Amino acid sequence: MERTNNERSRSAMCALIKRIATIMLVCSLAFSLSACTGEEKSTSAEQSEPITPGNPIEPGTPITPGKPIEPGTPITPGKPIEPGTPISISINNPDVKVTPEKDGITLRLPNKLLFDYNSDTLRPEAEKLLAQIAGELKKIGKANVEIHGHTDSKGSEQYNLALSEKRAKAVEHYLATMTGLEGITLSTKGFGKTKPTAPNDTEEHREQNRRVEIIIRSSAP
Repeated sequence: MERTNNERSRSAMCALIKRIATIMLVCSLAFSLSACTGEEKSTSAEQSEPITPGNPIEPGTPITPGKPIEPGTPITPGKPIEPGTPISISINNPDVKVTPEKDGITLRLPNKLLFDYNSDTLRPEAEKLLAQIAGELKKIGKANVEIHGHTDSKGSEQYNLALSEKRAKAVEHYLATMTGLEGITLSTKGFGKTKPTAPNDTEEHREQNRRVEIIIRSSAP
């Protein structure tokens, strides 16, 4: 009797254990199945959801072109500069050579009209000629006057240079004493024998080289 009860108890225990094991197995399978299904749903959802495009970029306001540049007033050319009245001088002496230049006039006076040989003192008859030149300068009114002295090749270079400078100064001094030449600017320079107009091979040619030149250029009023 006692054995029969034990066997029954043992049989009931085994049945309970089997039931518990079955329940645990079913729960385990259910959990695994649920996990797999969730991953598949998640993966499927990720793969199947389309990318929603963003808002399209709206074009900005178009650039409105500005007003065209209007050409300025054309430059009206001014009046051309009229050349001044050319200098004109009349000297009543055939030995004085008058040469018109681009911007003035040149008077070439042989030394025989002004000085004795090797002298820088004006001859008495030279004053009459210089007075005539001064009268022509008064008519011009305003001018720059350069007085250049020249010699022949006889004598040393230093001597001839000094002599030509003294002769130019003598002419300048006389003209400076004349009245009515306030608008005339006088200057002098001696060149000695450095600027001959003829070869110094004959007395006639040397006489041509002994000279005083008066260069007259008009100045602005």
